[in-house]
Amino acid sequence: MLLTQLEYFVAVAQEQHFGRAAAACYVSPSALSEAIRKLETELGVPLVRRGRVFQGLTPEGELALTWARRMLADERALQDGLAAAQKRLAAEVRFGVIPSALAQAAALLTTVTQRNPLTHVRMFTNLTTEQIVRRLQRYELDAGLIHPSVDDDDLLVTPLYDEPLVLVGAPEIIPVDRDDLPGREVTGLPLALLEPHMRARQLLDTAFRRLEITLAPQIESDSVDGLLALARTGGWAAVVPRSATGPGWDPHGLQVAQLVEPTVTISIALAQLAEEPRSALAAAFDNAVSGNHRPPGHPGAV
Repeated sequence: MLLTQLEYFVAVAQEQHFGRAAAACYVSPSALSEAIRKLETELGVPLVRRGRVFQGLTPEGELALTWARRMLADERALQDGLAAAQKRLAAEVRFGVIPSALAQAAALLTTVTQRNPLTHVRMFTNLTTEQIVRRLQRYELDAGLIHPSVDDDDLLVTPLYDEPLVLVGAPEIIPVDRDDLPGREVTGLPLALLEPHMRARQLLDTAFRRLEITLAPQIESDSVDGLLALARTGGWAAVVPRSATGPGWDPHGLQVAQLVEPTVTISIALAQLAEEPRSALAAAFDNAVSGNHRPPGHPGAV
């Protein structure tokens, strides 16, 4: 069994198409198909349902896919460990981020890459906590920032910080002399909120429901940047994490008010697979967050 065979198999499963998988692996479709056939022969089971087009994986293929991803991850960890031992970690990092933690992700990844300049990062944004956890378990991501609302023995979850949700809007919507707004006043504003399936939105809705207040936004988005863009039109009040209005944020005349009665706080954590021995890449993230569990803009933040 060759690692290249596993790479081709994983690529087919990911791309759901032989041609696209071959292009991603920089080989011809015939070479990729032949490598997977040899892998099937060696394992003694069919892995891919074939027809005129890709028709999915067999049950055996679904099982083999998990192990293939794990074996490739172990091979990457070995290479990274050897490189780190020579002070030249050159890892390929796949990092997932929930919308509420984009600012923290930027700060964290900047720290990791500055300390390990040969690393290359692919950042996947606007994912839910559940999607990030699922991709970690499938070895499709190496780490991610999540809301620590999951309890899974497979994961190592490192709490980073808590931050409040704030209201952002034009002076016509949020008066200049108001530093905070109670929930009952918020309901009368033209609201733009994160989508209902997102954890930050769920925490917001739950807190308001406890006060028998129902939020009815006219616009919902899966992106904090999208909410800020709506607020900049002057027609909307957007609820976003405080860090979204931190250093580097251009207010464009917008006002920021703290939500009170209820006050809503979200938690952010770094999630990785809880595997031993710890990989060099995992150690790089551990070192980057050590002693820096604060949102961007706070003293001592990463």
